[in-house]
Amino acid sequence: MGASGERGGRGGAPARDPAREAAQCRVVEARLGPLTPSAMEAIRRARGREFQRLEFIGDSVLEVVLHAHAVIVGPACPYCEGRADRFTTDAHLGELAAAIDLGNWLDWTPSEHRMADLVEGCVGAAWVSGKWPQVVEFVDAELHPLPPDEQRRLLHGGAQVHPEAPARAREILGASILEAAASTAAYRRHPEGDEGDLSRVKARMLSGEHVMGRCRESKWVRRSLRTRRFDRDDVERELSNDLLSHGLASAVTIAWPLTT
Repeated sequence: MGASGERGGRGGAPARDPAREAAQCRVVEARLGPLTPSAMEAIRRARGREFQRLEFIGDSVLEVVLHAHAVIVGPACPYCEGRADRFTTDAHLGELAAAIDLGNWLDWTPSEHRMADLVEGCVGAAWVSGKWPQVVEFVDAELHPLPPDEQRRLLHGGAQVHPEAPARAREILGASILEAAASTAAYRRHPEGDEGDLSRVKARMLSGEHVMGRCRESKWVRRSLRTRRFDRDDVERELSNDLLSHGLASAVTIAWPLTT
């Protein structure tokens, strides 16, 4: 076999370099924490179907963390001014990823848009591997500082709405909780689905008719709202209240049966 066969040749896949891959994995783990084997491989390469799946859930998971932060801290935050919607745009995430040299383990140079994808993929990998504690740790270390007391409140509750939080802040947070529930449920229930498949499943889960139908069947909704007459805003506010009282895992867990 000639050199081209050994190394994959023109147009072929390059030969694997176990030492290089091990070095990449060490860099990834230093920044994201321990990952499952499939998540590690996806993030190490930042390509492929599983990477797209992690990016899909990372988008929603990051949104709910930063919307919760905005509700708790309000506009005084020097990093985002309480505007999670601006912080999580592709343009800003791409700039942020470039500034912190996220992806310093890659063998190729991503565009700004792909850098934003990498941020979301890393968040998704953290969620798959270590759930909310690992996500919050990654966000704090790499993307947006979160003081220890706020991390505790995000994870375990005991938070309140900041008096200067934006109008409809609780409804926006509640909507992001439903999004995170639908995204993570679609990811788990459709292990062979690509990003397009998961997006279509998520859209069905979040349709108004579907969510409200599930809410009318929910004992949690009836017990929490104490009325049979309610709308989606009421449910979103109550989900926000649960997150503030009990933490991220509690609120998203409650939202799962409202979307699935």
